[in-house]
This record gives sequence, structure tokens and C-alpha cells, in this order.
Amino acid sequence: MKINKAILAVAIASLPLSVTAESLNSVVAAAVLSNPQVQSVMNARNAVYEEVNQAKGGYRPKIDIGAGTGYEKTKLFPGDDTELQRTEANLSLNQMLFDGFRTSSEVDRQSARLSSTNHRLREVAEETALEAARAYLEILKRNSLLVQAKNTLLTHVRIFEQIKRRSDSGVGTLASIQQAEGRLALAEVNVLSAENNLLDSYSAYERVTGKKANDSLEDPTIEESWIPETFEQALERAYDKHPTLKLAASDVKAARSQYEAARSLMFPTLNLEVNRTWNHDIDGNEGRNEDLTAMIRMRYNLYNGGADKARVRQTRHQIDEARSIQSDAARQTLQSLDLSWNAYEILGRQLDFLEQHVTSTESTRDSYLQQFNIGQRSLLDLLDTENEVFSSQNAFNEAIYDHMLAQYRLLSGTGELLDVL
Repeated sequence: MKINKAILAVAIASLPLSVTAESLNSVVAAAVLSNPQVQSVMNARNAVYEEVNQAKGGYRPKIDIGAGTGYEKTKLFPGDDTELQRTEANLSLNQMLFDGFRTSSEVDRQSARLSSTNHRLREVAEETALEAARAYLEILKRNSLLVQAKNTLLTHVRIFEQIKRRSDSGVGTLASIQQAEGRLALAEVNVLSAENNLLDSYSAYERVTGKKANDSLEDPTIEESWIPETFEQALERAYDKHPTLKLAASDVKAARSQYEAARSLMFPTLNLEVNRTWNHDIDGNEGRNEDLTAMIRMRYNLYNGGADKARVRQTRHQIDEARSIQSDAARQTLQSLDLSWNAYEILGRQLDFLEQHVTSTESTRDSYLQQFNIGQRSLLDLLDTENEVFSSQNAFNEAIYDHMLAQYRLLSGTGELLDVL
């Protein structure tokens, strides 16, 4: 069999030259800050912040000025019509004294919305951080599997060369060479498949982070103190910190404040109104005409076609809607946390068994190789145990990185991923 020189060169090639390794923390930070969705929510949050300032403006006085000039014709009874060149100017101040708590309710509503968008920003940032961590770990996992596939290819190359030398010396058989050729071809396919998976992981990384992966990535370190000891502790942390739950609670508060703002329409309003005018030639009277008034005025709408009561009923239903959404958010958060905890716990328990499996298959492989050299084992036995070593090492490597991801998923499920990173 002609060995694929390109594949063999890849297998023999050394690891990339040593460069400054990029950490998961720096990758997550850059991914969160540059993510378009995060930036979009951040701008939405800043817009709501200005709406809070708008609502607070209801507490402050409103000052207006006006001026005008033009033609005026006044008809007097009895008397002749009077035509004058009218000019006027005015300055008015209006200070709200009582508006049925509408302004305070609107400030509370917008403040609750601001809190909601703050938690939404944290929620999107947490999701982005988890996706960045997933893409980061996927590259590490796929790279480890590629290294393992290359090592297995080199092992098959050595076995093939050994069988070929035996055959050339008249000891080996044609069937042995054919078996070695077949397994060598399969090892080459495994390397190509691992390379393709690694390239896919680089593509996914660039999609999430917006940049190409560094040539060298650090294996992240997860402190044991970060991980809850029990599911109950994880649940307690989630209720205390998870942004989705806090977001839903803020939406309920905003709905309640909107209801109070709607109820303010059922109350009278009380305002201090100060007006100063400077007029000339008005109402048929030549000369200057100036007024100064300072009034406390009460206004109360007696009938508005039932619109105000309908508005109150509408906002009451919106409170119930927000509560239902809050309940659904709690269920989804609990389910996600439950799945994350199960994955973390089961994968953690699998690691010891998978490591034991790797150790056992490697010992078996070494024993088979010794027995093969003295003619007590067939080539097929040796190749089979080599493939079993390859499979066990792959499963162990995958479980290591899947367990890391499960830990980050668990931290995301409690709303603490950004904190620990």
C-alpha cells in the first residue's frame, strides 16, 4: 500500500510553535463586549434610562414663552370697527401639585423597565459568555481528538512497516499486509475526519466571538468553590441571581406601576399656574395692556366615554399576563438548571470509569504487542486492541471537555457565569 505522504506529514508534524496562549476569560470578555445582540440590548437599556428621566420631568415645572404680532379688527356695539396692529408676549409657569400619583407611578414603571432591561442585558451577556465558552472548549476538544488520531495513525504506520518487513523477510503473510493496509487507511480517514471537525469548531468560534481563534488556547481552570455542592444550593443561587427571573419580576413590577398610572386618571389634578403677559393694542384698546396671574387650578374629568375605566381594566390584565410570564420563566429556568445539574453530575461520575477504561485498554494493547512479537497473538488482535485504545481515549477526552462545559452550563444556570469569569 502506498502511504498518503500528506496525511503522514500532518501526523508527524509537531504542535504549533509556542505563542502566548489566549485564556477563556479574555475570549469571553471580548465576545460579550463585541457581540451585536449585547450592543443592541445595551442601546435599548440606555434608551429606557432616558425614559426614566422623561418621567421624572413630570415633577418639575413647565415654563413657556410666547410672542406674536399681526392685524386685529374689533367690532364694538355700538360704535365703529377698530383696526389695530396687535402685538403680544407672554410667560407662563405650570407646576404640578397633584396628578393622582400619575407621575410617581410613571417613574416607578420606567424604573422597573430599566431594571428589566438591565437584567436582560445581563441575560444576553450570560448567554453569549456560555456560547463563547462552548466554542472555546470545542476547539480544545477537537484539537485533542486530532492529536489522538495522529498518534493512532503513527502507530498504524509503525505496525504496517513492521508487517511489511516481516513479509519481505518471508515471515509475514499477504493477509497480514492487507489487514494492516485496511486499518492504516481507516486511521488516515480518522485523521481527516478529526481535521474537518476541528475546522468546523474554528468556524463556530469565529461566529460567536467575531474573530479567529488564537493558535494556542489555555485549558481553563474551574475552582471547586464555584460549583454548588447540591442541587438545592444551585436552585437557591438561581433564585437569588439568575437574570431571567429578575427580569420577569421587574416586568411584573412595571405592570403594577402601569396599573397605578391608569388609576390616576380617576383623580382630579391640581396645578399652580403663573402667567405674565405684555400686550399692545388688543381688544380694540390702544396702548399697553399687561397682566399677572397666579392661580391654583383644579381640573377633574367627569366623563371620557369610558376610556379611562377600560384603561384600568387593560392594565389589570397586563399584570396577570406578566405574572404568567414570570411563572413560565421560573419553570424554564428550573428545567434548564435541572438538565445542567444532571449533565454535570453524570459526566463527573463517568470520568473515573472512562479513565480506568483507557488504562485497561492501554495495558491490554501493550500486552498484545509483546505477545504478537513472540507469535502468541494475531495481527488482527493487535489492530483491534489498538482501535479500542483509540476509542477509549477519544471517549475520555470528549468527556473531560464535556464535563467542563457542563460546569459552565451549571454556572450559567445559576446566573453566575460572568461573575466567575
